[in-house]
Amino acid sequence: MSRDDPQADVLIVGAGHNGLTAGCYLARAGLKVLVVESSPAVGGMTSTNTVLAGAPQHRINEGAMDSSLWRTTTIARDLDLARYGLRELDIGTPYAFLDGDGSSLCIHRDPVRTAEEVGRFNRADGRAYLELANALEAAMNIAVPYMNSNPLRPALPEIASGALRSARHPRRFGPLTEFLTTSQAEFIDSRFTDHRIKSLLAAVPCFAPISADGTAWVLIYFGLIHRVGVGRFQGGTGAVTDALARCFADAGGSVRLDAPVESLVIRGGRACGVQLESGEQIYARSVVTTTNAATVLGRWLPDGVLPDRLAQRVPYIPTSSTHASSFKIDIALSGRAELSNHQINRRDDVDLRRPALCLTTFDDHVAAWSACARGAVADPLPGFAILPTGMDTSQAPDGQDTFWFWSGISPAHPARPWPELAGPTAQSVLGDVAKYIDGLEKLEIERRVMTPEDIEARFRAPDGNVYHVDPIATRFGPLRPLRGAAGYRTPVDGLFLSGASTHPSAGICGIPGQQAARAVLRARKGWMPLRGRASR
Repeated sequence: MSRDDPQADVLIVGAGHNGLTAGCYLARAGLKVLVVESSPAVGGMTSTNTVLAGAPQHRINEGAMDSSLWRTTTIARDLDLARYGLRELDIGTPYAFLDGDGSSLCIHRDPVRTAEEVGRFNRADGRAYLELANALEAAMNIAVPYMNSNPLRPALPEIASGALRSARHPRRFGPLTEFLTTSQAEFIDSRFTDHRIKSLLAAVPCFAPISADGTAWVLIYFGLIHRVGVGRFQGGTGAVTDALARCFADAGGSVRLDAPVESLVIRGGRACGVQLESGEQIYARSVVTTTNAATVLGRWLPDGVLPDRLAQRVPYIPTSSTHASSFKIDIALSGRAELSNHQINRRDDVDLRRPALCLTTFDDHVAAWSACARGAVADPLPGFAILPTGMDTSQAPDGQDTFWFWSGISPAHPARPWPELAGPTAQSVLGDVAKYIDGLEKLEIERRVMTPEDIEARFRAPDGNVYHVDPIATRFGPLRPLRGAAGYRTPVDGLFLSGASTHPSAGICGIPGQQAARAVLRARKGWMPLRGRASR
């Protein structure tokens, strides 16, 4: 098989949700599409699998958990994913802070309800929260259409319409004027008093060093919570890629598993396929890759293919500039975990088994980011603790639970090796969590601990970076993953980028896949799809 006799119109590297989303759109457009995936199953960071040998009926969400940006897109509707079995569950109360005194504070989808709950602890904080929520709502009118478009070809009519709606309330933008000039820590500390709301504002958007100037913008995530809410998928996050895979197959697409890519095949300056680690070469008219952009542009391309100025920028694509990475714990439980001490103190219908739980304070978050910079693991280590089965009992046997913990504030390059730190760090985290979740230690069947090194090996993510490219202000929009290679289409003819490295970012959203497919279709000139030709 040669480049003159391609196996596909489009070859996609990666069967995560972005790769399969792109594949569905392209296959439905009549193109012959092949997806190659290094793992033995589809899913990538949205996988849900039975990974614990001692608990074969407990399904574990290996990477992502909650979705928000996905809910702003047209993907599920465009691809009719409900027909392929996708069911999204809405979390009316997606986050909760549990205090050591038995009290709790929740972030609800309804900003007024949230502000009222904050106000019960501190009236001024309640007013400040509502002021922030109103400002973020105005910002969402512009941010949502921009995030759902190509950063080099933004949806100007929708953005302009949103700007006009927001312009009717100019005073609401007041808090946002500090977003790019102050740190997240300073913004929170200067506007709020009660430690509960300060802790939630520090915990929920843990994207960038909390004390660094210009990081207050991460609080925009609260605007997304209130605009579209937060969801989880029945059966786990893997239900997204399972539905996409069925849609893709129905449209005529093909997937090859256990097919890790070693490099891109370039002929005459054009990307015309990939070489697998086995040595096999697969040819196609175009290649879309969802792999980390630093790997694709820095390792998979031969020297001299990229323009010199762009090639010089590639080594500076940041994957650990924040010094932080991910640490994860998954546990299968033999029974039902409870939060009795805090649940009894709630005076509403909130079931604390459902939200993502924040158990550490504002000061703990500030200290954790400082520890990362020193190459140390913070104690306590901030993160989210979730009982996925609190919302979806299908992920474990009847009457049993799964437990999921993720921290994005563990050192990417610790002073001591991760194999030495993994066990003690997990024990410390679980000791803290056990103060809030009854029976965690007694009910444990088996656990899996994943350090940044384990996450890098499992998902091919350098430095264990689940965002692929550090989510800092200078790496978004037309600067993501780097200037000169944004907008999904690269300067290398036939090569397109997608996945978490590209606009708008990581997480369960599918926008990089949707937009990459559109970029391929725009670039298609004079093609006669292989499917439309007589086979040779």
